[in-house]
Amino acid sequence: MLLQRDFKDPRVGWVTVSSVEVTRDLAYVTVFVTLLGQEDDEEKIKQTIEILNKAQGFFRSEIGKRMRLRIVPEIKFSYDNSLVTGITMARKVDEAIAKDQGLRAKSGDNPADLSTDGTDDE
Repeated sequence: MLLQRDFKDPRVGWVTVSSVEVTRDLAYVTVFVTLLGQEDDEEKIKQTIEILNKAQGFFRSEIGKRMRLRIVPEIKFSYDNSLVTGITMARKVDEAIAKDQGLRAKSGDNPADLSTDGTDDE
């Protein structure tokens, strides 16, 4: 909520929290974020993470105001590329399936002609 509604820095685009890791003693938090629409821009990703990490004091003070904690944790932001990796893998799978279907069509092999157990019903 803080990141999406209260943090107002025009240099930071649409940021989504994908995961949070907290140490056992609750003293340190790593917030993993994804940047929508900027997945391919390494420089923009690096700049955004730097901006978020420099604004750690703002986030800590806001968390301290809103929650009753004995210790307000140190916050570190880190980029989570799992979304980009997932999209890339899905595209590769789709490309492989399309290529396989194209090769089967060229060779005249139609997978719909085969029964589910691999034997002909004739």
